[in-house]
Amino acid sequence: MNYRILGRTGLKVSEIGLGTSHNFMHMASSDPAKCVEIVHECLECGVNFFDTAPIYGESERVLGEALEGAREKIVLATKVWESSASAARASIERSFRRLRTDVIDLMQIHNMAGWREVTPVMQAFQREGRIRYLGITDRRPGNYPKLIEAMKTGAYDAIQVPCYLGEVQCREEVLPLAHRMDLGVIVMRPFSHLRAGLLGPEGSISRMEELKAHGISTPGQALLKYLLADERVSSVIPATGRAGRMRENAAASGGGALPPEFRARLEALVG
Repeated sequence: MNYRILGRTGLKVSEIGLGTSHNFMHMASSDPAKCVEIVHECLECGVNFFDTAPIYGESERVLGEALEGAREKIVLATKVWESSASAARASIERSFRRLRTDVIDLMQIHNMAGWREVTPVMQAFQREGRIRYLGITDRRPGNYPKLIEAMKTGAYDAIQVPCYLGEVQCREEVLPLAHRMDLGVIVMRPFSHLRAGLLGPEGSISRMEELKAHGISTPGQALLKYLLADERVSSVIPATGRAGRMRENAAASGGGALPPEFRARLEALVG
């Protein structure tokens, strides 16, 4: 596993992290042992960056249990999605308890909910030393103008946004500003917008003969390596509900960066 610096925070995060949206949202209640197995697999592969949120069902609680004894080795990120200062304060206190930690490395405003009201609350926790760094997230490209407005306040140390093969808006509007401000960039949903025909045993990516030459054994690894070729990206955090998948995802971090001509071939598939 290779590691990158999360912008101006100075935190060293694994190029591939674990996102806990969707899959953990359901599994944390129905099959918590599977979630623990996946988290332990991440640790074995050198993954040290874990991202969760209160709205992901029991994900915070199960992640806290799975990381028991490993807290000093990992970078822990969660979120707050509230519209008032009092509700945000209560949500953050619950996150400490569920995650079994006294300090959260990165607290993020989830989808910019109540960001003007909630940011001062997070800053108060930061002054107390209970939150180390602040971030803001948004999964809606149509909301990027507001995200950029928030970024320009200088209150945040990292952003979390969707980015994937064929995506242009984030690269052109958000990442340049993040780079100038030295903000960490966390990529969520790296596979979510792909056309089905690109993947699978008969998909376009699967038929690319150069895959193995670049240390790639699956289409998913090709997509992750494609994103990691952008030096502005700090960490990509795919979610999974399958044991063994994180080992496959983590392998995308090795073998060197994809050359420009190979990235261009991938981009041509969605052009």
